[in-house]
Amino acid sequence: MPTILGAKYLPTWEGLPPHMSPEDYDIWKRYKPQVVKDALAVYYDVGLGGQITVPPGTTPEMARMWFRNTQKRIDVLLDYGIGWVIVELRVDASSSAIGRLLFYRDLWQQDPPDKRPIILRLVTNREDREIRGLTQKLDIDYIVV
Repeated sequence: MPTILGAKYLPTWEGLPPHMSPEDYDIWKRYKPQVVKDALAVYYDVGLGGQITVPPGTTPEMARMWFRNTQKRIDVLLDYGIGWVIVELRVDASSSAIGRLLFYRDLWQQDPPDKRPIILRLVTNREDREIRGLTQKLDIDYIVV
């Protein structure tokens, strides 16, 4: 189940990232200046995993759509040259955002684009002591913007 990075964006690109919700985009606008200055590239809506088997009789075009719709999606992937950062943007982040990041890591490790290390990062709008504590235990960066 391939990892599909998709389009590569310059860190200076100012457009609306593909398939990003308005809530996530608000967080991204506040967080982006902190991280893109050292990034080589930014990827949005990165595909991980997905169901390869399609229903019988599916056309090739529909099979591509089926695969894309069954993939899990990373909000933002930062390429720093020496490693990757998987970013989950989440308003009022809860434990489900942590689970999503752990799931992304597992899928990434099944089919990484290269052998560089990855960092997991949860970016949210609100401080939560319990969420911060759990992210520290799981070696996930926790950023409040």
